[in-house]
Amino acid sequence: MAGRPEGLLSVVHHVLSALASVLGSVPEAIVVATIVLRVVLLPLSLRSYRAEKIRARLAPRLAELRERHAKEPVVLAEQTSALLRAEGSGPLAGILPALAQAPFLWLLYREFTGPAVRGHELLGTDLTSRLIAHPAAPAGWIVVAALAAIALWTIRQLPAGTPAFVRALSFGTVLFAPFVPLAAGIYLVTSGLWTAVERWVFRRPPAPAS
Repeated sequence: MAGRPEGLLSVVHHVLSALASVLGSVPEAIVVATIVLRVVLLPLSLRSYRAEKIRARLAPRLAELRERHAKEPVVLAEQTSALLRAEGSGPLAGILPALAQAPFLWLLYREFTGPAVRGHELLGTDLTSRLIAHPAAPAGWIVVAALAAIALWTIRQLPAGTPAFVRALSFGTVLFAPFVPLAAGIYLVTSGLWTAVERWVFRRPPAPAS
């Protein structure tokens, strides 16, 4: 079991190296690898958006269950799960993409902090450098600005009445980016932009019938 993570890390390394060889650029290889990962995970994302629509449609019934079983958390969880399963969904459907990405994020972070990307640059900044340690690096500030723009777009897509703390969470990657290697920042921008476009496409209300 101990060798399995190292084996997967070797696969990630060879994939990025092959893409960098074809594209002639490690930053471009990170972008393409991120897009490929998100395409692979697209079926899980579609399930997540479908689960959101199901929960919105079942909101009155879910509220009724919460009121009826307010003092019976176990019964409430069982009844909620049963109702969602009957509609072809489940309590974890909304977070499946995040759960699926977690091991890949760990592997990519290992790669981004290793020697494989050291010596490769974006706008003169080494891909292993962190903005917190190199505040004059323009590439780091471009990443932060891009993440802030994505966060603002994400907030604009949230429905009215969304709690303030949920809106604030959209800026989590903006605060996180200065502490991670620039290579990880490129991943965050690419993945964040993909997610924002996904939400814009799949959460749009249907066009009114003519």
